[in-house]
Amino acid sequence: MEESTKSAIIKSIVLCLLGAIFVGGIFLVIVRNKKPKTGDDYVLTVVDGITTTDLDKKYPSDGIQVVELYTKILQVLYKETYTEKQEDDMLKVLRGLMDEDFLAQNANFEGVMKLDVKQKRDEDYSIPLYTVITRDPVIRELDGKKTQMIECKILLRHGTVGSNYIYQFILRKDDEGKWKIFGWAVKPEEE
Repeated sequence: MEESTKSAIIKSIVLCLLGAIFVGGIFLVIVRNKKPKTGDDYVLTVVDGITTTDLDKKYPSDGIQVVELYTKILQVLYKETYTEKQEDDMLKVLRGLMDEDFLAQNANFEGVMKLDVKQKRDEDYSIPLYTVITRDPVIRELDGKKTQMIECKILLRHGTVGSNYIYQFILRKDDEGKWKIFGWAVKPEEE
């Protein structure tokens, strides 16, 4: 073979290899950016975050986290969109944060909460902001059980008018060592 024919064959092979690499690169870019159609595109909503909470597997580690979860659930119940089943699931999580003696005195806890939530939603109430004020709660003994008080500042908005309230939560440690809400008192924030 002549030198020019060999050179032309080598150039053709090199061009084919470069073309194959280029096409392969484009193929990989397309495949990597392609969204799977398996439901992975579903965005977890704040409602889903609460309804999928399993307190038996992962209970809040301290009283502050219990109060934060309680308030977050109320915030979502008052303003977000959800189904009746999702509401029931959120109230189940809320019930799981409550002390057994509190629940014994409030046998219809879920029913009362449903009515309260419906009223708040109908009257356009919302909780746009809350802050746990207590950072180092003092633990005391009461009737042989550990208790603590945690204060939480809640902005309760009615339409466009907001008022700050201080919720004073009383928590009691149960037999499993979990902090449960025993009760609370509400007062308007002092000016």
